[in-house]
Amino acid sequence: MPGMAILYPWLEQARGAVLAVGGDLPAPAKHLGALADRLRADGLAGHEVLVLLDLVRLDQASAPVGPTCTDGTRRTVAQRLTELSEQVDGVLPPLLARYARAAAAGSATELLAAADGFTARELTVYAAEATALALHRLTRARSAASGAARERLAVLLGAADGISTPALRLLQPALTDREWQVARLAADGVTSRAIAERLFLSSRTVENHLQRVYSKLGVAGRAELRAALRSMPGHDGGDPA
Repeated sequence: MPGMAILYPWLEQARGAVLAVGGDLPAPAKHLGALADRLRADGLAGHEVLVLLDLVRLDQASAPVGPTCTDGTRRTVAQRLTELSEQVDGVLPPLLARYARAAAAGSATELLAAADGFTARELTVYAAEATALALHRLTRARSAASGAARERLAVLLGAADGISTPALRLLQPALTDREWQVARLAADGVTSRAIAERLFLSSRTVENHLQRVYSKLGVAGRAELRAALRSMPGHDGGDPA
């Protein structure tokens, strides 16, 4: 049916989003990769850009897409987006290509520059996701720049009403319910002894929880804890989303 032919890119992209919400990364990555191949074959370059962006948002900028080249390799998502940025009109495709290249290279500096580009165009969710990816890279590298990136992310999430997307949750450190409880109280200035009394734990257990929280969030101690929690998607001072 002609109508379905027009709608299929949107329907299939929506299916990818549903799979991503489920938290199983390989499933949406596989689905969106296949959709990008189909769109390329159908000559729908504009929508292919959108689908490739979804893959970048799921930290799949280095994933292979498209046919096998003569040397046996395949283009990456970042390479294909760069190629399409020269074919699809508009100011956004070049920025998306820059975002993809930065993600593939693992460059926090370039990811933050891409986030600035999104912010300038009032694309706050994309800016937050690019910043979250930069923070993820900086935290793994134990970079001193992670604190500033964390503050930037907190501001962006606040501007987006604390939105929590699959891409943001993918990069969020996994805290247990107890670790969340302890971290929130510590961030509010409650002493370890008082936390222990409130949660019916020993002070030593509270300190052990805090040390695990610090390690997962990449912070040095209580002084950085409040900003770290504010930079976590869905955190509003209550239970995490």
